[in-house]
Amino acid sequence: MEDLHVEVYCQDSMPGMNLISIHKEYPKNVHIIKYLSRKKEEFVFQYIPWLKIIKSFDVVFVAGNPRVISDFLFGTFCRLINKKIVLWTMAHSFRGNKYTENVRLVWSRLFPVIFVYTDKEVIFLKDKGFKKNYIIGMNNGLDQKKIDEAIANLTIEYLENWKIKNNLNTKSIIISCARLDKKNNFMLVLKALRNIIKEIPNFLWILIGDGDEEQMLKSEVENMNLKDYVFFLGPIYEETKLAPYFLSASIFVHPSAIGLSLLLAFGFGLPVIVHGIEELHNPEFGAFTNGETGLIFEKDNHNDLSSKIISLLKSPEKIKDMGRRAQFIARNNYNVDVMAERFVEIAKYTQNK
Repeated sequence: MEDLHVEVYCQDSMPGMNLISIHKEYPKNVHIIKYLSRKKEEFVFQYIPWLKIIKSFDVVFVAGNPRVISDFLFGTFCRLINKKIVLWTMAHSFRGNKYTENVRLVWSRLFPVIFVYTDKEVIFLKDKGFKKNYIIGMNNGLDQKKIDEAIANLTIEYLENWKIKNNLNTKSIIISCARLDKKNNFMLVLKALRNIIKEIPNFLWILIGDGDEEQMLKSEVENMNLKDYVFFLGPIYEETKLAPYFLSASIFVHPSAIGLSLLLAFGFGLPVIVHGIEELHNPEFGAFTNGETGLIFEKDNHNDLSSKIISLLKSPEKIKDMGRRAQFIARNNYNVDVMAERFVEIAKYTQNK
């Protein structure tokens, strides 16, 4: 929007977290500030230029995580002086506990305008009593245009030749993409593999990512004699490099709390298999519907996980149908274009209020 000028004040990195920052792509709009951080952002204090922001901008967006002490103090101060402010927050996080979540929700009630991650979080807050607050869900997602462009650049002929070249043309493939950390529980998929390969001998699990458990998982694959059924790719971030692997797979599997990787799978037209305990997932799980965009399995139950994978792999028409629904959601409801439109909407609402 030509009539909207945005500037961001943020850290250049988050210690202990595997995140890639793109702030250098926007040198005129992003200001790097000094900060103090403890234990993977357990507590953070940022040196925010309060007076400059208050005087220079019509509307202020403040991140709604009370663990960032400076945002908590700055946001409260802006509210007390009636500065036009939007609280950009998460209604629920699987990483939080009930106490910290309740603190965040009590504090959030102070703000008339709230920006959350999904439409489902809007409903969650309204049910929690946020009746008078103006709340919009951004529907957090990925750059679907880049994903679609990567898909469009791969012809059917090219993809078939690529599969042959990489010995994937005869495989029945599932794929996962995440940090190989304990919290993502990929060991559960390994435990499920023995059941799967009994039913589907040409099975292959492609695993994209790296992390603290990478060597342990590789050792377990060797010990369990599963090296013909698991392909470790390492970390891949570019859509063009991800595309042939995702387009060769039938299902995306994530055994633990899921977030944006759900929309990555949806973007490439893959149904998702994930556990069904909603409160343990990130907000993006709100885009998922059991039986329509994938299947849920009983958390930590590798037998149920294998059962769901087998049943779906044996139902190619159901895979296509679920994949089409998933991709429609990513293209129309959860992506950066929707996020930008809703950001502009809530900024203009706040300015004119």
